[in-house]
Amino acid sequence: MEHKCYHTELPADEQRKKKWLAEDSPAYKVLYEVVPNTRLLKDLEQMALFKHTGQLEVFHNALLKYCPKRLHFEYASMQAQTMLAVMDHNENHNTQRQQAKTASSLQRHNVVFQKQSKQWIARPVYQETTQTFRNDMMDAVIQRRLDPSVKYQDPETHFKVPRLAANIARVSKPRKEDVISGHASRFTGPDS
Repeated sequence: MEHKCYHTELPADEQRKKKWLAEDSPAYKVLYEVVPNTRLLKDLEQMALFKHTGQLEVFHNALLKYCPKRLHFEYASMQAQTMLAVMDHNENHNTQRQQAKTASSLQRHNVVFQKQSKQWIARPVYQETTQTFRNDMMDAVIQRRLDPSVKYQDPETHFKVPRLAANIARVSKPRKEDVISGHASRFTGPDS
């Protein structure tokens, strides 16, 4: 199996014009069998334009750290916690964390078994996440509090909660008696 072409590096304009495979070559015939394969084309449609959701899942994990689903939060609290999750994510995951090193300055790895390939692989271990954004934010809050030019009673600086509907229903709530009279259970049937 070849891993590299034998020719020298071609300029970009020549790369586009060059016929890479001769039509009578075995490689062309194999490629011609694979490319129009309907199963392959259907698989490619399912790949969502080759977009990976790993970063979104990492952010959702950070969001759960600040806003657990099992707890109820008021709107202002939820918005503040979401902002904290965004800052945490931007500091730790939108930047490239360096690979952690051992005491002897070797790069750290975990050896894990992959079910799909049925092989042991080395996975890099990264440095611990940082929380310096919290200290920076607290310093900024203290500096703002000590600034004599900031007016704390100014209504323009207050947080505004948008007016939200009491529930998501698009029809008005019927009387309880009407709902109960129309209730049917799949176990006991209507009016049981």
